[in-house]
Amino acid sequence: MNLNLFSRLMPHEEAFTPLFCEQTQCIVEGARELHALVESGGDGSIDAHVTAIRTVEVKADAVARRIFLAANRVFNAPIDREDIIALANDLDDAVDMIEDTAKAIQRYQLRSFPPHMRAIAQTITRAADALHQVMPLLDAITDRHREILALCERVGQIEEEADQAFDTGLTVLRADLRAGTVDTIGYIDCKEIYELLEDTVDRCDDVANAVQAITAKHV
Repeated sequence: MNLNLFSRLMPHEEAFTPLFCEQTQCIVEGARELHALVESGGDGSIDAHVTAIRTVEVKADAVARRIFLAANRVFNAPIDREDIIALANDLDDAVDMIEDTAKAIQRYQLRSFPPHMRAIAQTITRAADALHQVMPLLDAITDRHREILALCERVGQIEEEADQAFDTGLTVLRADLRAGTVDTIGYIDCKEIYELLEDTVDRCDDVANAVQAITAKHV
């Protein structure tokens, strides 16, 4: 009787992969809103996009909390507890960076987005899509490790594209400052948005690197 009671009190194994998928879905939704914001060309929809991204961020925080609580109460987690928590943090950081970028655009009231800035925003959506594809594969990590690693590699390649767009964008922006076609405040504001966009892609790459490290332990 006591043994049965004890086993009923023991936590069951938690299904973390669906929760990770919820997190990547938040990244996808936030990335698409951010991309739409940058592509809007100052059509007055910035506030609506920022509000939508804030809603996504709140949802992402709730999922992250569920993961942290679950990771601390189960004994038979499918992957190491520290890896679960670290991956959940990396995923949450990506959503936070999307929100930080959107809020900065709103704060500085940017109405014009240069081509290389739009290109980086587009890479964020592509990286988010790749992460959302890879996450369900964690349930079959040993059998599907090649697909996992290929998708993580794709995120790394996307991050390199973003870096190139970032470098070129800042070169053009500095040339505009020297030519007088952008003032000092405009230069500072745009430079910060470029940096935030690049940091967002980097956060996606951090997720891919975390997944690669987890996969390496199970192959």
